Amino acid sequence: MSAHDFDFLHGDWVVHNRRLRGRLEGSLDWEEFTTRAHVRPALGGIGNVEDITHEGGVALGLTVRAFDVAEQRWHIHWVGARDGVMQPAMVGTFAGTVGTFFADDHHEGRPCRCRFLWRVLGPDRATWEQALSVDDGQTWETNWTMAFMRREVIA
Repeated sequence: MSAHDFDFLHGDWVVHNRRLRGRLEGSLDWEEFTTRAHVRPALGGIGNVEDITHEGGVALGLTVRAFDVAEQRWHIHWVGARDGVMQPAMVGTFAGTVGTFFADDHHEGRPCRCRFLWRVLGPDRATWEQALSVDDGQTWETNWTMAFMRREVIA
């Protein structure tokens, strides 16, 4: 674990998204769509900023990641283009090529635990997934997955 864990993500990506239409209701109805991501280093290398857009260039949101040097862990914040509100941090670390991050959250007024899993699959591929738990992490519902492919690879 280090301030360089997310360096693999710097650059331009095509992202295949797969998202459950209904969360925490046993839904099996997935929607799929493609987005673009541009990730640049920030804070002298201990952070990065990711701009996420629809393929047509319409802004969806922004991810801000910062490595807390004293705590030796990452804080990940999402800011949606609809409301401009910075969400509470997902906090965690990498063990090898897998990053795990957690936060307490709410879904439609219901308290839950949220988990992000990052997997580095090589220099040009990575995956991310989001899951929610309403039983303190005993079980998880994965509700969103993203497959990242570096743009130069598929261009």
